[in-house]
Amino acid sequence: MTTLRNLCLSWVLAACLLVVIPLQAQQQIVDGVAAVVEDEIILLSDIQQYAQMQAMQMGVDPYQNPQKFQRIMQRIQPQVLQSLVNQKIIQAKAREDSVIIKDHQVEQALQQQIDNMSSQAGGIESLEQQLGMSISEIRNEYRDDIRKRLLVEQYQSTKFADISVSRREVEQFYKSYKDSIPPMPKRVNISHILLQVKPSKSADSLAVTQLRDIRQMLGQGASFDSLARKFSEDPGSSQRGGDLGFVSRGTLVPRFEETAFNLSEGELSDIIKTEFGYHLIKLVERRGEKIHVKHILRTPESTESDRQEVIRRLNRYRKLAEQGADFDSLAREHSEDTGVQLNSGNLGWYEIPNLRVPEFKQAVDTMDVGDISRPFQSDFGWHIIKLNDMQQGGEVTLDDNWVELEQMVRQQKRSQEYQRWLKNLRSQFYVEVKVDTSSTSL
Repeated sequence: MTTLRNLCLSWVLAACLLVVIPLQAQQQIVDGVAAVVEDEIILLSDIQQYAQMQAMQMGVDPYQNPQKFQRIMQRIQPQVLQSLVNQKIIQAKAREDSVIIKDHQVEQALQQQIDNMSSQAGGIESLEQQLGMSISEIRNEYRDDIRKRLLVEQYQSTKFADISVSRREVEQFYKSYKDSIPPMPKRVNISHILLQVKPSKSADSLAVTQLRDIRQMLGQGASFDSLARKFSEDPGSSQRGGDLGFVSRGTLVPRFEETAFNLSEGELSDIIKTEFGYHLIKLVERRGEKIHVKHILRTPESTESDRQEVIRRLNRYRKLAEQGADFDSLAREHSEDTGVQLNSGNLGWYEIPNLRVPEFKQAVDTMDVGDISRPFQSDFGWHIIKLNDMQQGGEVTLDDNWVELEQMVRQQKRSQEYQRWLKNLRSQFYVEVKVDTSSTSL
């Protein structure tokens, strides 16, 4: 019998395969073309990289258990190839239909992805060490993949969002699958307010003043490379004289990119601000649609006083909520979570063991429904959380888990509709698979 986990496999893969966590010590890849979709190719190395990510997400350590890791890799590679072909087809359809993903959507999704990756890695520094790249380089590496993922998700949400589910369908689903539905674990529904510790205005002013002094030295003939090595706070480029190499549009954060592409060769920018800090940018060379740029970054530093101010604000919001203020309204007004305007700070339902932020798990373990935590820090900033609801878990029944069962049925119907749509769409585009998809080793 088909397991519940497999019902939505193709749907999930289409949305999650686009962000890759490369291994530091990858095996040598003999590259070649695995498939062609319209005028785009899928390489064997693409398949191996995405399969590596999937194996790692399954909890298999490639260093501790390399044989098991390799067996899983071989088993899932055909699925990965099919999913990559599907993605290329959807992307071709999106281009045909002139579907546009806005820059701010990409940046928001990219930040969320980096937050998730850093949480899994054990923090920003650990993530940079594992990937061998600075955060700015990681952003540049994954920005285009995020844009492609959003295209796929937009098509899926647009075409399959309004699928209805009847009571009879839920009852029939439960009757057919109840023996394979695992018990529900203990789950919690939580909301939070997030604040970042930001540098004071004086720290901002100091960073700007430092860059003005650097700009003056450059105007007097000082070497850009030497000053970048001495003063730039971008760990990924400072020792290369601030050199970011040749970049294309869409690979840099919007404010930086807009400034860099509007410079003339040899021109130095004014001081600009991005989410990373303050920059001076120099355009070295323009080659077709690519530019060669260097920059010097100064990042304002926060102080203990800035941290205490954030804690004070969170304690004030906590007190207001305990006195009857609506937590959702407080979150919408004050939280700095990028998704707060969509979810009012509600993070949804989580199985407690699957709470990826350990500080959230520690806080929830000591709370009752309705409680609001004291301020605490995670890799993402400072939080207070509210425990909205809790389900103790246990065997799934129609009476106790109707909402969850209804969601399972809707997901099953979406997956079926998605497969039919893809099959029809595939006939509209040129697709050539050059490897044996029945093989467990591509």
